[in-house]
Amino acid sequence: MVDLFILNVSIILISGFVAGCVCKYFKISPLIGYLLIGALIGPGGLDLTLSKELKKENAGEAKITRLAEEQGASDGNRLDPDLSQSESGAVSLDLLDEAGELVEEEELQEPDGPAIETEIIVADSNASIQESIKEQEKLEKRIDDAHASAEAVNLLTEFGCLLLLFAIGIEFTFDKLTATAKYMFVGGTLQMGVTIAVTMLICHFFGMTWIAGLAIGSVVALSSTALVYRSMTDLGQADTKRAQATLGLLIFQDLALVPLLLVLPRVLGAESSGDVALWVQNPWIDMAFKSIAFCAIVLILKFANVNYTIPRLAKLQSNDMVILYAILVLVGMCLVAKLLGLTPALGALAAGVALGENRLTHQIDALVMPFRETFSAMFFISLGMMTDFAYVFEHPVVCLVTLAGAILSKALCATGALKACGMDFRGALAFGTSISQIGELAFMILALAYSAHAIKESTYNTMLFVSVASLVVTPYMVKLALTKFGMKPEELTPTNSDEAIAPELRERIKKSAGHVVIVGAGHIGKRVADEIVSLGGSVCLVDFNPVNLHPFEQNGIATVVGDGADQKNLRAAGIDHADAVFVTVPRDDLSLNVVRSARDMNPTLQIVARARYSLNVSLLKRAGANRVFCEEERIADELVDILKRYAEESKRLAASAGA
Repeated sequence: MVDLFILNVSIILISGFVAGCVCKYFKISPLIGYLLIGALIGPGGLDLTLSKELKKENAGEAKITRLAEEQGASDGNRLDPDLSQSESGAVSLDLLDEAGELVEEEELQEPDGPAIETEIIVADSNASIQESIKEQEKLEKRIDDAHASAEAVNLLTEFGCLLLLFAIGIEFTFDKLTATAKYMFVGGTLQMGVTIAVTMLICHFFGMTWIAGLAIGSVVALSSTALVYRSMTDLGQADTKRAQATLGLLIFQDLALVPLLLVLPRVLGAESSGDVALWVQNPWIDMAFKSIAFCAIVLILKFANVNYTIPRLAKLQSNDMVILYAILVLVGMCLVAKLLGLTPALGALAAGVALGENRLTHQIDALVMPFRETFSAMFFISLGMMTDFAYVFEHPVVCLVTLAGAILSKALCATGALKACGMDFRGALAFGTSISQIGELAFMILALAYSAHAIKESTYNTMLFVSVASLVVTPYMVKLALTKFGMKPEELTPTNSDEAIAPELRERIKKSAGHVVIVGAGHIGKRVADEIVSLGGSVCLVDFNPVNLHPFEQNGIATVVGDGADQKNLRAAGIDHADAVFVTVPRDDLSLNVVRSARDMNPTLQIVARARYSLNVSLLKRAGANRVFCEEERIADELVDILKRYAEESKRLAASAGA
């Protein structure tokens, strides 16, 4: 089993790596590559992984079963392929006993030559049956290993799904909740409610049950928050008011996943809480009480993290402990949810919420990110592998019409919801079309409905193709909608610069002797920050990598994660109140962009920049830097000083030797 598991995981990871590199080269979202490569290596394509092995072993099992049946006794005692190993052995012993009795009878009737011939025939028959039994036992072991390996791979991909939910939970803040409340609750309720209702009507028209319509409607109603937000960011639209309003709808969908995962298993009759004790006899009231208790546990854990656990964890200054604690909370909340009879997916989402909105939130997200990206890649590849392209090729019209209908109906429902909340028509149409795909988390509901036999296999395969195909075309739909639908440009309204500054940093700036912004959290940035803090000033560091900011955050220094050339990040770092900005990034092109942004925001600001090459010193000064320290010139000066000291020392030694 171990060898087969390693082989299949290796195939998945290598395929994902190749697909990711190709997508990055052609500037395509890696998620698209993961879905496509999964479809290529899955059972509907080249079939490089587990399904091929299972099919081969099952075919061998059927062959040996037929051989055993042909060689079995004629009275009906044949080897049953569904029998267990011990039952198969019992049947074979019965056959051997009957063969022995047959020998004794033949010996009594014909004591001469015919008895010897009968013994030979029975011995050959017994040997053949024993050999068949041994081969079947070996085959059963290989099949068990293959199934165990498949189950292990499925567990890995499910863990990737849990990490996706964990990331959504850790990014959830009550500030986002209040900022987009109208679009989130009014628009989100309209979008999901109308989408589910329309889908149920369409399913009813095609003769499906209302339960099947509810399940499919819930699948269609969910969108991909990660893929849409990433596509908007690539187009420079993520910070617009329309995008933030649309993000409110996406956040509502993520939150709506919680009640859906609670209610749908019971509606579909797929609840797996048979071993969980009921608090109340009525299962619906029992679920409500347990959900309230679970929410209370999450809030208590969040309070403890913010006020007790995280501050003490920060004092340890250990990345290893932060990672272990985050994984411990994730696994622990999933276990608590399971013990309460809830789905582990709720536990993963709750773990992210419990670890959000504290001083180490960005660092936790950054440290867990490598695990999340790896397992998420396996999750998306497994989604592609689930797609049965043999079914798609047999029913292309059904699959394509369903895809077009799902995208069109959802786009119209989302457009109507955004328009009802006050967005202009063209903007609502553009952003409504942008979220018209089926999200990756909807696969949990689709799998749940299929396992509960609420939908047929043909419906499952069709919706699986629709889901994967809609995710693949999402970046292109977003680009088309946001650039070709003729939206009017948004009017920029002046805002108070202090609104972007965190309250803690605002208080430090008021109490300090002066404020300095440092862009670049390397060794130079650390030396400068330590010196300013020792002089009584306040500091805020800006760096693109949250891992680099982790030790500063642990020491109580304010940080901002993001590009230092982005004026939004500089404003959040307090540049409007700063006396100076130190640009310590190791690349001159990045330094040039930061200097330009800082000078545009504050014409009287003192800007000190680092340059690697003397050729770029004049460029940085023209961009607005007051002083530039060039590594090339400093190294040259140090080397010249060393040579001068060496020459002077040589002359002194020569003079003393001559004397």
